Amino acid sequence: MNAFITQAQEFTKEWAALGTTFAQEQAKLMLLPVSGMTAKPDASAFMTSMVKAAEQADEFLVKAVKLADAQGALLLDAAVQGSAVKESLAPVIAGYKNASQAVVSAVEQLVQSKKALYAVRTA
Repeated sequence: MNAFITQAQEFTKEWAALGTTFAQEQAKLMLLPVSGMTAKPDASAFMTSMVKAAEQADEFLVKAVKLADAQGALLLDAAVQGSAVKESLAPVIAGYKNASQAVVSAVEQLVQSKKALYAVRTA
């Protein structure tokens, strides 16, 4: 159980770092169009900044889903390590891991589709 707790603590650090970096980058993008604002706001610059912020949010989503997938698999393995039920739960764990990978693939495809839409929007 100690390995499980150690992994959970490490995962918490990874999530904190990921979230902090994302928030900092989003703040930069949100402030960019208004940082040197003149009397007349530039709608084009604002729109470009918002698209970049949305793209960055999509990339964060992919990273978060991948991180959750990897950490979930490791935590499951740590939870049953050395347990008598490890063999009986193997099909359930394998099913979870396969389903989790399907979610990662679906999110990646969704983000790629959105990128294509952003490209059309900004072209």
